[in-house]
Amino acid sequence: MLDVIYDGQCRFCKRSLDRVERLARRPLLRLHDANDREMIRARFPMLADEDTDHAMFVVTSRREVFRGFFAYRRMLWESPRLYAFLPLFYAPGAALVGPWIYAWVARNRRHFGCSLDAARTCGVASPRATLRKGLAGGVSVLLMGATLAPLAQNWRAAPKDSFPFSYYPMFSQARKGRYVVTYLVGLDRNGARHTLSHEFAGNGGFNQTRRQINKLVRDGKADALCRFVAGEVARAEQALHEEDPITAVQVVTGTFRLAEYFGGNKTPAAERVRAACPVAHDAELAGAEP
Repeated sequence: MLDVIYDGQCRFCKRSLDRVERLARRPLLRLHDANDREMIRARFPMLADEDTDHAMFVVTSRREVFRGFFAYRRMLWESPRLYAFLPLFYAPGAALVGPWIYAWVARNRRHFGCSLDAARTCGVASPRATLRKGLAGGVSVLLMGATLAPLAQNWRAAPKDSFPFSYYPMFSQARKGRYVVTYLVGLDRNGARHTLSHEFAGNGGFNQTRRQINKLVRDGKADALCRFVAGEVARAEQALHEEDPITAVQVVTGTFRLAEYFGGNKTPAAERVRAACPVAHDAELAGAEP
């Protein structure tokens, strides 16, 4: 069993712990009132310096200590009947959001009408509190509905993705064995190839710039894109004083076999050069004949 050190004056806390045991259908917890300071220091010396007024603590048989949100999460491992709640406590971001939610509940636990020293009867909320809870519940339902609604796109013939509510097609769409992508290639004096960063084509994010590159190529503006990238490369290399500069730029559309690519073979199955242009460095321009 787990030893639980909690605010014994908080009926809300007691009821939530009782509910855990009812769901588990067997005793899991030994409860200890944190307000009994002498008893806590004697039985749990490792908690002598802990702030038991603002958080519940769980102590295992191995004397491991868990606080707040993580104490509740540790309880769930005590019974297979509670395992269904584990995904909620281990969801991405739960370890960041969970402690914040727990801290808010802990600060306000005696305003829930469930404290032994409260004037109201436990469980009887004021009309204003009922209204606030109703509004909060309504907003929660709307947000959950908006978040789950994009899932319907997976069953439509022509699904549409949107921001910020996405059905994440990058994870759910079936992938073909081949993938076609347009990218930038630089050639040095010896003809060696260098894959150029998308930042030479635009200052946006990777996906945004990639879409801009694809659009320019579709619109027949690959040559203009190539000249722009060549100018950016020349300026960057001049600033870095590159000794082996890029002498030419190509806009290339390549076809890759996904299985081979992720297996380590990065060589494209086929390539098509959409545009090629030289990179004019200042030194070359200075030495050129007028």
